[in-house]
Amino acid sequence: MNHAVVHQYEQPVTVAKVREVTTEHVWRWLAAGWNDIREAPGKSLFYGVALALASFLLVGSVIASGLYFLLPQLLAAFFLIAPLLGIGLYYISKELEAGRDPAFSRSLVAFRVNSFNFFNMGLVLVVALIAWVTLAHLIVALTFTGITPATWQGFISTLFGTWEGAQLMAVGVVSGAVIAFLVFGISAVSVPMLLDRQCNVFDAIQTSWSAVRYNRVPMLLWAAVLLAIIYVGFATLFIGLIIGFPLAAHATWHAYRDLVEKA
Repeated sequence: MNHAVVHQYEQPVTVAKVREVTTEHVWRWLAAGWNDIREAPGKSLFYGVALALASFLLVGSVIASGLYFLLPQLLAAFFLIAPLLGIGLYYISKELEAGRDPAFSRSLVAFRVNSFNFFNMGLVLVVALIAWVTLAHLIVALTFTGITPATWQGFISTLFGTWEGAQLMAVGVVSGAVIAFLVFGISAVSVPMLLDRQCNVFDAIQTSWSAVRYNRVPMLLWAAVLLAIIYVGFATLFIGLIIGFPLAAHATWHAYRDLVEKA
């Protein structure tokens, strides 16, 4: 696969060089991700089933407890932590790429190859999550002035049928989009990079940001595709995540391979 340019801007040697790609690469990543699922279906779909089941139980618990206003925050939280949830799937793609049969047990503990920096990456994403949750609580408090709908039906009616609900959605979408874009910029390829090489989290984040910076249009398309996959997963009561999550994670590995120059 030919790539146009390898950027060699001044930077510490531990920060990887990034390539320019085109929007066509996005569809190649999806095709390669689908091929990985076909080569290791049981191992890949296990992660999708586990995530779908966990999501169903978590959302069911929130609805049963009457804390409906937490659902948008849970959706945002999923977007923020999804890169870390895919570590095992990145490992499977890496092994398949090398022509090896990926060991399922090793995929479960793949984070151990760079555990300290995976932990640090988790802290970065948790800080982003806390910032979003805090902002979301503030938006809800200012919008509803302390009044929370008592039922699920009341929450939906308020959200889509009142001026306060429209304000909440507008402000929430804009603020959430800003945070989501920043998180996407620092995590687009950083987690696969931490699995692939012994770099630190700051170098991985800088590399990820550079990859997005030099490929704005393709990466915006890629972000939209990931967003669509996750939304379909949620809209189908998480059934779509069984296929969608492994597909997105495997494709992310191939995105990393195309975007980042090998060490």
